[in-house]
Amino acid sequence: MVYIRELKPLSMTETPEQPTAPSRPILLTVLCILTFIGSGWSILSHLNNYRHVGLSSEVVSTVLDSAQTQIRKDLSNNPGVGMVDQLLSSAREMADPYKIRKIALFGLVASMLTLGGAFLMFQLRKIGFWIYLVGTGIAVVAPFTVYGAGNLLGIIISSGTGLVGIVFCVLYAVNLKHMD
Repeated sequence: MVYIRELKPLSMTETPEQPTAPSRPILLTVLCILTFIGSGWSILSHLNNYRHVGLSSEVVSTVLDSAQTQIRKDLSNNPGVGMVDQLLSSAREMADPYKIRKIALFGLVASMLTLGGAFLMFQLRKIGFWIYLVGTGIAVVAPFTVYGAGNLLGIIISSGTGLVGIVFCVLYAVNLKHMD
């Protein structure tokens, strides 16, 4: 016995019932792609810094010695030379091979967390936001941990990272309502 089902045509207002997955907002997509690029680049950069720590330290020290000699000659009577000396001292402290390795490891962990968090948010999973937040926090705190709270360049780096991190966290938080 063959059964024939009657097919009725769809009207212009009817649509076939198909399960739809939640759609990802464009802003969330753009944020995730920017994070994929930034965190991916950061991971490669930190791996490179860790791998070539001796060369990096040597080059930075040579450049700083040359710059300090030139600046002292050019700005010998300028009252701003103290601030320049403080910046150069901060940079010299950052060129220590042990500290370069340590900040590279912190940066690697932070970048992997932000990348993983963005990947989960791209899949509309809310837990990704919290992972991203932890990674951003590590990236902001790391310069203080490695260089100390008195290192001027460490403060500048941490402030810049914090500013970008806050903007991204706020923009991701706006999209939390679209995540499960």
